[in-house]
Amino acid sequence: MTEPIIWELDLPDVTVENIFQAQGADYGKRSPRPVTVELYRQVLAEAALLARPTIIWREVDIQGAGVRELFLEGGRKLTSRLLATIAGKADKLILYAMTIGNALDRREQYYSKAGKTLEAFVLDTAGTAYIVKSGISAMQKIKKHCRAAGLKTTFPMGPGHSYWPSLGDMQTIFYFLPAEQIGLHLTDSSLMLPRKSLAMVIGAGYNLPDFHGKTHCDFCSLSEKCQLSYFEQKC
Repeated sequence: MTEPIIWELDLPDVTVENIFQAQGADYGKRSPRPVTVELYRQVLAEAALLARPTIIWREVDIQGAGVRELFLEGGRKLTSRLLATIAGKADKLILYAMTIGNALDRREQYYSKAGKTLEAFVLDTAGTAYIVKSGISAMQKIKKHCRAAGLKTTFPMGPGHSYWPSLGDMQTIFYFLPAEQIGLHLTDSSLMLPRKSLAMVIGAGYNLPDFHGKTHCDFCSLSEKCQLSYFEQKC
């Protein structure tokens, strides 16, 4: 098991159009009112000042795989049929967790308590955009690191999706990751705080099968109905 690595990431580009699209607004026939666009721009600019994308990740040896389990060093395991199928032949599992921090959460709570529900809604969507697009950037950096070592990689997968319903496996991921070093914590019910955070795993190995451009979204029951798909999440 390697030592954990922490990266502070550049803030990705998020536009007002991204926010409208993610919220399901259809302005194909009529443009939004200028006052609405200006409010969105102001809140998005505020979100850009509050978001601080940071990732912690490390490599863990894979000891074997069952039908629904992936066995890791230290006697730990993860329980997902899809994970066992996709990463069962990998040599290593890369575990990573990332967050944009809690400043945006606090500001959203302020807006909600002040009765500024639209501002809170826009800020929440902007936070989702920043964590998803930051996740894409982090994944690309990790895959580049693996390619330099001659390793192929799978697409990322994570607990809490329909193909991996056991949130309890978050405890295993956080067992390997000292995520408190980047301000990340798990609740008793295995939810992450701050809210705009994510944790996923990637299989890495020398002789992995070709997954033909698949992503974990192809195995999720939400498919393209998920808000995350609006931010061009490509795994």
